[in-house]
Amino acid sequence: MKNQKGFTLIELMIVVAIIAILAAIALPQYRNYTQRSSNGACMAEGKAFMNTAVADIANGRASATFAGTACVSGSPSQLTTAMYSTAQSVTFTPQTKGNASLLATTVCDSSTGTCTLTVVP
Repeated sequence: MKNQKGFTLIELMIVVAIIAILAAIALPQYRNYTQRSSNGACMAEGKAFMNTAVADIANGRASATFAGTACVSGSPSQLTTAMYSTAQSVTFTPQTKGNASLLATTVCDSSTGTCTLTVVP
């Protein structure tokens, strides 16, 4: 009888089971990671817009209109001189890319340009 080389069916089934367990752990973590990175990208985009808008208004120019790619929306989409002097909130909503329960909007102060992440309930 020839010496046969290869894996037995049991060994292959064990490998498939281990891969399935690892995938069951990794996929939910990946969804969480993608949503947190989407939140961070939107915060960076909102902060950059606020810094530009505050600098424009401080120099007597009209602020640019918000046209985001990482954020679905920015409300309001343009900063005015009245908003700059009375400190209102500007809200930026990130794209939903993973676990929607981790969605966090970016809220910025219109007079200083400071921004914080706020978890959506």
